[in-house]
Amino acid sequence: MDRLGIFAKQPVEGDVKTRLTPSLTPTIAAKLQLSMVLDAIQSGMAARLGRVALYWASDSGQGSFADHLGVDVRYQKGSDLGERLTHAFGDLLAGADRAVVIGSDCPDLGPGLIQEAFAALADADLVLGPARDGGYYLIGLKKPSPELFRGISWSTSRVLAETLERAERFGLRARLLETLDDLDTPDDLVRFIARRSVADVAPGEGTEALLRQIGLLPERD
Repeated sequence: MDRLGIFAKQPVEGDVKTRLTPSLTPTIAAKLQLSMVLDAIQSGMAARLGRVALYWASDSGQGSFADHLGVDVRYQKGSDLGERLTHAFGDLLAGADRAVVIGSDCPDLGPGLIQEAFAALADADLVLGPARDGGYYLIGLKKPSPELFRGISWSTSRVLAETLERAERFGLRARLLETLDDLDTPDDLVRFIARRSVADVAPGEGTEALLRQIGLLPERD
C-alpha cells in the first residue's frame, strides 16, 4: 500500500507567497497559493495511489474547501520542517509500504513523476525530487527515518545536499528525480511563465489558468 502526503500553507491573504509581493498583490498571491494547492491535490489523486492526505501548516480556520475534495485533512506537527516531516512519515507509513510527501510550491510536478517516485522506492530507501533552489519538492521513504531530518539547515540552499549527506551516513540508498523549480520568487514566476508560454500540456493547469486570468500569460488560441 502506498500513501501520499501534501504539505501546504492555507491560502490566507498576507500570509502566503509573500516573496512574490509587491510583484503580485496579497490577494492575487493568496489566489495563486490556492491554485497551487488544488493542482497538487489533482496531481496526487491522478497518480491513483489511494487516499491522499493534505497536511495544512496550521489550523487557521481557512482552507475548509479541502474537506470536500476526497482528501484526508490533517495538520503538521512539530517546531521545524524536520519534526513535521518525521511526524508525517510516521503517520503515513503506519500500515503502508511506501510513502511520499510533496509540497504545493511546484506546479510542474505531475502525476507521472509522483508515480516514478513510488517506483524508485522498489530499490531505493529514499527518493528526492531536487528543487532548483537547493531544497526538494518531493521526498519518499519506505520506513520512518527520523535521523534523516535532524541537523538540517532548513530554508537554505543546503537542504538537499545535507539530506544526501545524512542519507549516506545512515546507509540509506538514495535516488534523485529530475530537478524542478518551486514557485516562490519573482524570478521563479518569470521562469514558469516562460515555460507555459511554449508548453502544450503540463501539470499545474489551475495555476496557469489563474496567470492567464490576470494577464501574466496570454490566452491560448
